[in-house]
Amino acid sequence: MKLFAGFGWRHVLFALGFSLVVECAHLGSAWLGGPGPHASTVGMVGTWTVMYFLVAVIGIACAVAADNLLGESAGTGKRLFVALLAAAIATTAFGQAIFYLWPALADTEGLVFLSAFHRIAYNFSIASAWALLLIGLYTMLQASRRVTERLHQTQLAALAAERRVVEGDLRAMQGRVDPELLFDSLLEVDRAYERDVQAGQEALDALIRFLRAALPGDAAATATVAGEQELAEAYLALVAHRTDPSPQVDISVAPEARTLPMPAMLLLPLVRWALDSATQVEIRAQRREAGLEVSVRSNSRGSAATAEPNIAGVRERLARLFAGSASLDVSVSTDARHARLLIPAS
Repeated sequence: MKLFAGFGWRHVLFALGFSLVVECAHLGSAWLGGPGPHASTVGMVGTWTVMYFLVAVIGIACAVAADNLLGESAGTGKRLFVALLAAAIATTAFGQAIFYLWPALADTEGLVFLSAFHRIAYNFSIASAWALLLIGLYTMLQASRRVTERLHQTQLAALAAERRVVEGDLRAMQGRVDPELLFDSLLEVDRAYERDVQAGQEALDALIRFLRAALPGDAAATATVAGEQELAEAYLALVAHRTDPSPQVDISVAPEARTLPMPAMLLLPLVRWALDSATQVEIRAQRREAGLEVSVRSNSRGSAATAEPNIAGVRERLARLFAGSASLDVSVSTDARHARLLIPAS
């Protein structure tokens, strides 16, 4: 464990702000006739500001070290006491070293001490007071930051839990095959066998392929673009045996997009929406910087109102899964439909 792990620029900026406030307070005291002989020259003002800054940095470093050494299990009071004691000792030693190397700086305080011990004890009491103010303020800010981070983590955990629940619901929905679709497909298999054994076998194979793709797999597995593509292709192959002429399908999925996560049962509703009386369907999926982009386009001439429940269901799932970070843009004209789905990267 690194003793000063986490010490960064925000601590330095905090120390700088603290030192400026302290020096401004001393300047105000000197201007009002109070103690503050070091405020007589600009050079001394700058010197003492640097001194206060270094003292503040040492104090905050002691607080960070106490947090890393003891951990949150030690309690706020214990960590605060250790940080105060360490900061008072360290800043006292620092001050004594500065006054020893620069005696003129000590003379600006205008104080007379009976002995070296008296001077050290006095400086220790002053350092303790400053450490109490500095580290007390720092501890309150740290506590506020920790509470904010924990609240944020709790919110993320709640969103993740809700997303898992929604994913589970979608997987359960995926396993519930549309009874009407299944019944019509079985009838089509019977009619195909009546016409020709080979046609009947092909219709049966298409139905089996669709059922395998529609049934949920491993509950722990993450749905991907490849899985949703397989489900859409199986559905389109099944529909091809029920419509004459069968729709022309053009599916293009970029290789790098196949393994991207995609919530279950989002692509198929868009395909069903676009397929309404269409003879041509085009599906595209590719990776974007913002995430995954899926485009479904067709030459449908059907009424937009008849297939609107599919779009409404997709919008509702997106809102629950991504809380507004995903988008679905839909355009409908007299001879075309286009849906563009954008899912953010995980």
